[in-house]
Amino acid sequence: MAKRKPPTLRRRALRIEQCKGHPLFLLCLTGDEVLAVADISRVSRDEVGKLIGYQRAEVKRHVQGIVDYLNSDKVLFPNSLILALSSSVRFIASRGPHVRDGLVVAGTLEIPMPRQGGRKPAWIVDGQQRALAISKSRRKGLLVPVNAFIADDVEIQRDQFLRVNNTKPLPRGLISELLLHSRRISKLERFLQPSVIF
Repeated sequence: MAKRKPPTLRRRALRIEQCKGHPLFLLCLTGDEVLAVADISRVSRDEVGKLIGYQRAEVKRHVQGIVDYLNSDKVLFPNSLILALSSSVRFIASRGPHVRDGLVVAGTLEIPMPRQGGRKPAWIVDGQQRALAISKSRRKGLLVPVNAFIADDVEIQRDQFLRVNNTKPLPRGLISELLLHSRRISKLERFLQPSVIF
């Protein structure tokens, strides 16, 4: 009897070539789909003391602040997640004269869904707190913008994680000043603490 192929998640995507061997894809996934296809590579050490992974632990207060926002009436959530995809994904370019403009290629990204208990084909490089918050909110089906690149090598994933997370946070005074002049001040007051901003 032939083995059944695992189900595949198909999403329209744009492919951008920045670095040979590591194409970049722009697409959308729902909150549920993100956690179905992507693992969080937590930082730890193996039995011989070698560093593995790169993500810090869940920050419960931060996640809850995002959940509260997502459960509010009007939600605008433009912050994209960054995923590292395994080389098992497949991109199929669309046909026709309007799918290539010299910059990007339009097509469909095929992401193999993991079997029960199997290895997922992606890792969250940036946005783990947001992904966890969506999974705990009432909006699990919310479409989330995703930037993804092919990288099986954890060193490339770790390098991108460090580059994305090596920015200086906004000063608390600036955040407070901006919030005072926001029309949505009542809904944003809880975000005065920088740890809650997505």
